[in-house]
Amino acid sequence: MTDSLDLIEGLKRRDDQAFKKVMALYKDRIYTYLRMLTGDAALAEELAQDTFVKVYFKGHTLKSDNLKSWIFTIATNLARSHFRRHRLGRLFSLDEVADKHASIEYHPEVGPILEAMLGKLPEKYRVPLVMREIDNFSFAEIAEVMKKPVGTIKTLVFRGKKQLQDALTPHRGGIDNGTV
Repeated sequence: MTDSLDLIEGLKRRDDQAFKKVMALYKDRIYTYLRMLTGDAALAEELAQDTFVKVYFKGHTLKSDNLKSWIFTIATNLARSHFRRHRLGRLFSLDEVADKHASIEYHPEVGPILEAMLGKLPEKYRVPLVMREIDNFSFAEIAEVMKKPVGTIKTLVFRGKKQLQDALTPHRGGIDNGTV
């Protein structure tokens, strides 16, 4: 945690070396997160760049001691703003899930399928689901970023998983029952 606090202090002092370390630590995670939210590699890259421009120019105003949450909040807000401007209301969404052990992992071979399925989730479910299952945020960290109670975040993640499972059920059922 000391490293994170040192980076925060460096950003507040507008230290270029601290910024470079922050970029090295978070650029791939932010890009992957944004790609999962948007389903568009080029847009994710653009939003990731915009995120780090904001980190660079707004780092001196950072009041939180949670660097990761702050950076992901910036990325989330930029994605929301983009979709609001372009009237693509498909960003964040979640419904209840019975299987609490289900986990989403990003694998290159299933990445496009996962991105497409996540793209169909409502906005309120997608963000917390991606943050929890792909970026390994704690429920408390997601609650901080989304400015919602932890219980609400747990429900949103649960419901998002359920919607993904429901979307997969017809495909699984046909295979398991020997029908196509």
